[in-house]
Amino acid sequence: MNNQHVDREEFSFGNKDDDSKVLATDGANNINKSQQQAKVMPPTSVMTRLILIMVWRKLIRNPNSYSSLFGITWSLISFKWNIEMPAIIAKSISILSDAGLGMAMFSLGLFMALNPKIIACGNRKAAFAAGMRFLVGPAVMVVASYAVGLRGVLLRVAIIQAALPQGIVPFVFAKEYNVHPSILSTAVIFGMLIALPITLLYYILLGL
Repeated sequence: MNNQHVDREEFSFGNKDDDSKVLATDGANNINKSQQQAKVMPPTSVMTRLILIMVWRKLIRNPNSYSSLFGITWSLISFKWNIEMPAIIAKSISILSDAGLGMAMFSLGLFMALNPKIIACGNRKAAFAAGMRFLVGPAVMVVASYAVGLRGVLLRVAIIQAALPQGIVPFVFAKEYNVHPSILSTAVIFGMLIALPITLLYYILLGL
């Protein structure tokens, strides 16, 4: 009986729970290792290259890139050889421009209406965007103007122009590519509200 009992213990599966625990532990370790390997970011040079490739693909697929290039080319040709655009083409472009501006304003209003908050991006981000627009913008204009030799009244006018509210075209691009449209929409709406006193302050300080 004792021999039979020993044989049964030798051939029994009494250690099955211990083996399952070991297998579970090994599996968990392998999963953790794979997750750690997945979390490891590629080098900075690789990430920069991927970002540049993505931006380049977005630009070459955007019709605004070609229209801007065509407009600059035509302006240079027209200025160089004094060539005027036919009236029918100029009027058609003007109609498209006016319609595009109206649709952009409608898109902005719809975006603001769908947000539950009046300040969609939050108070801190809104204040930061306003500071970048009305303080950093004129400062950059001063540096750029001195770099190109702009002085006197033209310099002061350029500073005031740099302090004007945010245009709506950046919001259109931000909404199209989903790059912080809430910040741009807030900057456009509230920038228009606070632009008048800020512009008057710059006007008084610059002595115009």
